Amino acid sequence: MFKRILFIAMGALCLFTVTGCGNNSDTGKLSCTKTSTDEDGYEVTDTMNVTYENNKVTTVENINISETDANYIDMTISFGNTFASALNEINGFNATYSKEDDTHVKYVVTVDYTKLDTEALKNVFGDNFDAESFYSSKDITIDEFKEQNLKDYTCK
Repeated sequence: MFKRILFIAMGALCLFTVTGCGNNSDTGKLSCTKTSTDEDGYEVTDTMNVTYENNKVTTVENINISETDANYIDMTISFGNTFASALNEINGFNATYSKEDDTHVKYVVTVDYTKLDTEALKNVFGDNFDAESFYSSKDITIDEFKEQNLKDYTCK
């Protein structure tokens, strides 16, 4: 009797392992980071936190920490917050700028694709609207998102 129960249990375990039952791989979270140097020699760290459900990207949080000249940091924050306030009027879009320290600016953009109003986004960006950018790719699979936006990133 014990062998039969063990045999059934092992069979079920093998079935779950082979078919993936209990492990929904088309839903999850992905965190990817890239560090680079800009044209002025300053370090830029960019992190993308991507949430997807049923293989479709639902939200993206992009955290960018950029090194900058201490003489321009306050002006950068001021300009960034002015621009962010216009973007924050768009349903499904949130942007913030903050000062990390005397030489680093933190820029966070969160996009909720389930709520994003792409027409309003086009109006705010005008001629600078980029249909290929992560923030405007409303109906995109996780694989398409990786291919289009995360090529140079290290993901976990």
